[in-house]
Amino acid sequence: MRRLLLSAALAACLPVSAFAQDAATEPTPQSIALELFGAANTYIGSGDYESAKRTLEAALDLKPGHVAIMRGLFIVAQRAEIPEDAFHALERMADAGITYDASSAAEWLNSVDASRFTAVTNRLAANAAPAGRADRFAVVDQPDALIEGVAMDIETDRLFLSSVAQRQILMLEPFARDEPIVFADESDGLWSVFGLAVDDRSRMVWAASGTVPQTPLREGEEGGTALFAFDLMTGDLYRRYEIDGAVQVADFVVRDGIVYVSDTRAPRIYTLNSLSGRLEVLVEDPRFVNLQGLALSRGALYAADYAMGIWRIDLGDGSVSLVRPGADSLIGIDGLLNTRDGHLIAVRNGTPPHQLMRIDLDREGRAVRSVDVLLRGHPDMAGNTEPTLVDVADGRAWLVANAAWPLFPEDGSVPDEPRPSTVILELDLPQ
Repeated sequence: MRRLLLSAALAACLPVSAFAQDAATEPTPQSIALELFGAANTYIGSGDYESAKRTLEAALDLKPGHVAIMRGLFIVAQRAEIPEDAFHALERMADAGITYDASSAAEWLNSVDASRFTAVTNRLAANAAPAGRADRFAVVDQPDALIEGVAMDIETDRLFLSSVAQRQILMLEPFARDEPIVFADESDGLWSVFGLAVDDRSRMVWAASGTVPQTPLREGEEGGTALFAFDLMTGDLYRRYEIDGAVQVADFVVRDGIVYVSDTRAPRIYTLNSLSGRLEVLVEDPRFVNLQGLALSRGALYAADYAMGIWRIDLGDGSVSLVRPGADSLIGIDGLLNTRDGHLIAVRNGTPPHQLMRIDLDREGRAVRSVDVLLRGHPDMAGNTEPTLVDVADGRAWLVANAAWPLFPEDGSVPDEPRPSTVILELDLPQ
């Protein structure tokens, strides 16, 4: 049974892009890690726990902080009945800032070293303790919208939200935050809407749109993906930008009129240099697995990869490298943006616990110097939901606190559990 659980955990935590993992491509950290996972399962099945441990350690070197690998190491230690390995696996998870229920080994490890087991389980529990403070900025009573993205127009205090399941961009006026207005919808050519941004320079609302199983396509309608630009004041569609080979335009960052765009289902990042320009491939790298949010800092572009961590793309020479993490896990980051002074603000929802983090890089921008939890355990981040995207402006942040993705099954069925209203939280960022 544990062999099946390990296999399921590894598969669930490691999304594989068919584009990125084509059999004709060279081996990548992702493809090698998947092979190592398969080997580990084989070793577990045959009782060769030492080999299983070695292969999982090799996978962890490729994917530092990956919760499924660390859980796998704990399972192997239990099966091999090696308490020191079990303690070490739990302590690594505690160091990584993640949570884990080790009650299945409580009797065994308490009999070996009760004080050590108590200490590590207390640390694991502390990793889920509430942290930070945020206030409700808006509550959107449209539970069937599946709101994913958020963008603030700091000049007018209007907030824009993206809907996956209703194919809309919603707008909240400052005097009526509980009365969303449809700013754009499928009549403008939108499919599901993901990332959003307000560009102060061009006075455009930018939107990334594409097709997922939750997209309500009309009969005979084909899916697609594109970047959209809407006039901020009138809501008129200015232009739609498409590029051959794009699979799912997902998120982006805008600076000085230049847009950098990630493709979550292809190992590509695009750039748009002007409103009158066209999307071009900035970088294509087979090591990318599942790209999400983007940020700009220290002369480089940073891309969250749900399965790998954070990539650094040098905007001078185009080189790509994985940011060296500290102790905290960078796996499962969805939203990513930067503050004016170059801090990275990240939403982690693929590794427990869900949280909003500030990531400070070293002087060269190639390694993590520190990670601070800005928000965790807020009451509006509870339940069968997850925080998704964040916007940052004027020393504040606005967060989609409870996107109900688990309550929107891909088969279109209606869950037994009611979907909640969407809560937007506002918090002050530390100086």
